[in-house]
Amino acid sequence: MTKSMTLDKKKVFRLSASWVAKMAMLTAISFLLYYLGHFIKLPFMFPSFLDFQISELPALLAGFSMGPISGCLVIVFKCLLKFPLSSTMYVGELTDILLGVAFVLPASIIYKIFKTKKSALYGMLVSTIFATGMACIVNRWISIPFYLNLYFGNNMNGIVGMLSSLYKGITVDNFWGWYLGVGIVPFNLLRYIIVTLVTFLFYKKLSKILHWDGTSLRKKKEDESIIDEDGVYYSASVEDTYKLAESICEGLQGNEKIILEGELGAGKTTFTKGLAKALGVQEEITSPTFTIMNEYDSGKYPLYHLDMYRIENEEDIYELGIEDRMDNGITIIEWNKYKSLTGKIIVVKIDVLDETHRKFTIKEHQQ
Repeated sequence: MTKSMTLDKKKVFRLSASWVAKMAMLTAISFLLYYLGHFIKLPFMFPSFLDFQISELPALLAGFSMGPISGCLVIVFKCLLKFPLSSTMYVGELTDILLGVAFVLPASIIYKIFKTKKSALYGMLVSTIFATGMACIVNRWISIPFYLNLYFGNNMNGIVGMLSSLYKGITVDNFWGWYLGVGIVPFNLLRYIIVTLVTFLFYKKLSKILHWDGTSLRKKKEDESIIDEDGVYYSASVEDTYKLAESICEGLQGNEKIILEGELGAGKTTFTKGLAKALGVQEEITSPTFTIMNEYDSGKYPLYHLDMYRIENEEDIYELGIEDRMDNGITIIEWNKYKSLTGKIIVVKIDVLDETHRKFTIKEHQQ
């Protein structure tokens, strides 16, 4: 009898609801930071019309936790909320969308690919440089030309006069060098660096909330499975992974084959150590990458830990005689090459969400 663990309509709806809830929360925070930026000025350093706001922070959190598209959507939604209040015929909002996406997108993509703390920091530094360069381009060719036409009738003397008290040597001829080089570049570098530092310091602390999938956060009862009805379990630590392994161990009766699927570093060995501990294995658990199979006899059932990464195909296993040593025990298989396994099969798929968080999907069938 096959126990299907695929997502049903109820699960899809719940995940969609959690995405909407998180997006709404992050967009609201972003808009609040965006609005408060109008009251934060650094006129002793930068032009008074530059708002020192860090509203990209929630968008960056969305990009890291839910993906680059979600991060960019927070930027867009935040600016759309400001559209009714626009005093610039939406050019200011368009500028903020372009620069916000330029900052959030590169960092989110880099983090999505590598998912490490170092890659997050590297991605934000890349974004800082890229978005600052985009700020120069957008101000030179979109924002300032528009403001010159709207407020000064394309007369450069008007805007030069506004900045003359701040930049003593500014003239019509050297305006762009002063404005972009002394104003826009350090202004954006400063605020993007602040966003980078705050994100780097607080993302991990907020990560559990940001990866919430819409399921209850209450504690499980002792007699209640920690695996949801779709076979999904989220781990935020080694201890959480051990709890999952212990839960699976409670249903084992001997002769089960557990297939572990996941990329390098996903946590397959950690899961195996947790299962071995739950079985009462006394020996130290080590990776069988070079030995192909490790055998442990001190637990409730014999435990066979098999790594088929260096095995070409199923026939090689038979030639090595490994199959004959797996009776009546629990067999854990990494990089499975078997095509004709029989008995109770438990497939544990591990998806890496970030440096510490994992999503486990458990499928169980008899064949």
